[in-house]
Amino acid sequence: MDEVINQAPDNISKEEIEIIFKKNNEDVINTLVDLWNLDVPKSKVVNVSEASDEANIDLNNPINKWANIRDICDSYDLEMQTHMNRLKNKGK
Repeated sequence: MDEVINQAPDNISKEEIEIIFKKNNEDVINTLVDLWNLDVPKSKVVNVSEASDEANIDLNNPINKWANIRDICDSYDLEMQTHMNRLKNKGK
């Protein structure tokens, strides 16, 4: 039980931990899994069409779609090149 208390999230009381521990037949692993899953926030579901409207992307036009993908990849490549150059210069 002490091991479970030491590894439990800080915002859970000892009483709650004991209840969950007994519910899991005093199995440490299952208790810890239950304790850490209590505060898992629900992920936000994003509708692709809403996200594209906000970014002014026309998903129905394949030319614009691929141009946007290329722009994103080019931006990523430039950022990585800048980062790698920074690391290379830091090592000198």
